[in-house]
Amino acid sequence: MYTHSSASGLVVPCVINGEPVTLPDAQNFPVVNGKTGDVVHFAQSATPEVAARAVEAASRAFKSWKKVSVLQRRDILHRAADILQQRAAEAKKRITTETSCDENWPAFDCKLAATAIRQNAATAMTLGGKIPPSDDGVSTSLVFREPVGVVTIIPPWNAIMIMACRGISAALAAGCTVVLKASEMSPWSHQLILEVFKEAGLPDGVLNQIQSSRKDAANVTEAVIGHPSLRKIEFVGSPVVGRIIGSIAARHLKPILMELGDQSPAIVLEDADMKLAAEKCVVGTVINHGQLCFGTERILVHEKAKDAFMKELVAAMKTTQSAGSAITSDAAQRTHTLIEQAIADGAEIIAGDNKLIGRSSLHPSVLGNINEKSKIRSEEIWGPSATFATFSSDKEAIEIANRTDYGLSASIFTRDYARALRIGRDLDFGQVQVNAFTLHVSSTAPVTGHKGSGWGSNGGGYGVEEFTFHKHICLCP
Repeated sequence: MYTHSSASGLVVPCVINGEPVTLPDAQNFPVVNGKTGDVVHFAQSATPEVAARAVEAASRAFKSWKKVSVLQRRDILHRAADILQQRAAEAKKRITTETSCDENWPAFDCKLAATAIRQNAATAMTLGGKIPPSDDGVSTSLVFREPVGVVTIIPPWNAIMIMACRGISAALAAGCTVVLKASEMSPWSHQLILEVFKEAGLPDGVLNQIQSSRKDAANVTEAVIGHPSLRKIEFVGSPVVGRIIGSIAARHLKPILMELGDQSPAIVLEDADMKLAAEKCVVGTVINHGQLCFGTERILVHEKAKDAFMKELVAAMKTTQSAGSAITSDAAQRTHTLIEQAIADGAEIIAGDNKLIGRSSLHPSVLGNINEKSKIRSEEIWGPSATFATFSSDKEAIEIANRTDYGLSASIFTRDYARALRIGRDLDFGQVQVNAFTLHVSSTAPVTGHKGSGWGSNGGGYGVEEFTFHKHICLCP
């Protein structure tokens, strides 16, 4: 464990080249439990100089790591996946302490993360180049897949293990080295990933961690992305911050892989299993307090099935257990206010309620009769709530679903898979699942941001390719 104690209590440091970085106490910032409002510990905010040191350590490590055999990289990744699952109890302790999530969430998070690590390890074994035909018939062209170099992974706090481990393991599998810019909301949880990879045998400097307070974030992020040795960025987070990160990357001509927010729709056709559809919609809405980029935010039901679906929806809502808590009281209040504003604009709660419990927990709710001008039409709810609307045809369902700036994930509920496939092809979303909730993830398939939900693909091994480039070497006579 890299943490140390000070007069303030537990302190989470930055870690560079396998060693904790000791900074003055003036660089400490508090990490607060959203449910209680208590400061649970402190973390040290990197300076631009520390950020540059992290990139430079990764750059030095890259010279040797890129030459490590794919078999060795595979073995380290597999060990890391095993160790992560063995340390699930420790992950639960850290994640619940920092994010106030439901106690069942961390085990699910660790399981997905371990699967992603193993999938990226498997993909590394298949990375290969090409020998294309030559123009002159005598030259030999060799096309290699080379690691891009030093990358920075900027993951969110809401799915700590999967979002960070997916990107980190993809980069490592490709032969890249990493600067993890941990979330300021969950630096202790993110630091567990460094501990796991170190125990798995990852050489020092290949994976480094920095974090920063909100006030230092701009300068630290600029120092990392602007560093001459930094080659690529992966950012997973809100569209607001994504625009900022993207603009910095553009200024420095650095490529970026982004997965942003969504207003994921669940489309329920008239022939669907209504009980299944309702249960999946509720789970997709409330899981992790609705704080997931492709949680279910819009429920669209064929008008012929409205009554049957609503009966099952109300029943499913009644059996729903706690959705956990928001990351902060401000986040809970923001969602509560967004829903209250929608109600003031004419919306009505048709299932559940919008009751605020304690500092940071909302009761789940589903709202109907949404005014077109209401903010809830264009903004992510980011809480355990969804909107409800009906449609009369497949064409109308597609039009309503696509009526958003986002395009990450959608679901279709039906017994007719041919019909679902036709609709799915016309939905402007990176992934579409049939008879599963919107946050369904397949370990062998990509997660792709589309429209305002980002660009590029990760997951299913596709992220490994994102961290490579094609190098052509021509053997000319």
